[in-house]
Amino acid sequence: MADRVTDVDRVEHVVARRIGFVSRPVRGLVNAPHLLVLVVIGIWIVCSLVYALLEDKGPIEGLWWGIVTGSTVGYGDFYPSSTAGRAVGAFLIVSMLVLVPIAIGHVIANLVFDKESLAVATVLEDVHERIDRLEHLTLASLEAQHGREWLDARLAEHEAADAATTDVAERMLAMFAEKNAPPTNAAQDPPGGSR
Repeated sequence: MADRVTDVDRVEHVVARRIGFVSRPVRGLVNAPHLLVLVVIGIWIVCSLVYALLEDKGPIEGLWWGIVTGSTVGYGDFYPSSTAGRAVGAFLIVSMLVLVPIAIGHVIANLVFDKESLAVATVLEDVHERIDRLEHLTLASLEAQHGREWLDARLAEHEAADAATTDVAERMLAMFAEKNAPPTNAAQDPPGGSR
């Protein structure tokens, strides 16, 4: 039974890697709104011009077909008659059905005004200003009481301790990344998949 679980785990890992090959670029595209808009426009123009070439139409007619087909309005005044033209149309429709709502979501998200988030940001900014003032006053008071040399020594100790803490945190993050990284050994994942 334990051997079977390992096989299942291995298959799940291979499938996750294969899906990750496609999902990582898509996730990157979805989270880059400017690039997403450029890709949408690029797909629209390329599919429109390919349609115009395949169906022996002019570029303006091809662009009109692309707008009507990509927006899924489909007036029916222009339509592909060849199999290749239909494949271009299907690709355009599916890609626009997936990508355009995501782009619209980015636009809407930037238009929505969240009063609570703004209030929290304002309070945090005020807190940071107060902390900065307290730090300045504390340092001035410690320098007046103990002298500049003493204060410099304490600040150096504090910076060293802070650097050590940062170093530990960075090492922990690196260990976590190594643990979750997919294996790079070709023997574990042959080109044709697991056997």
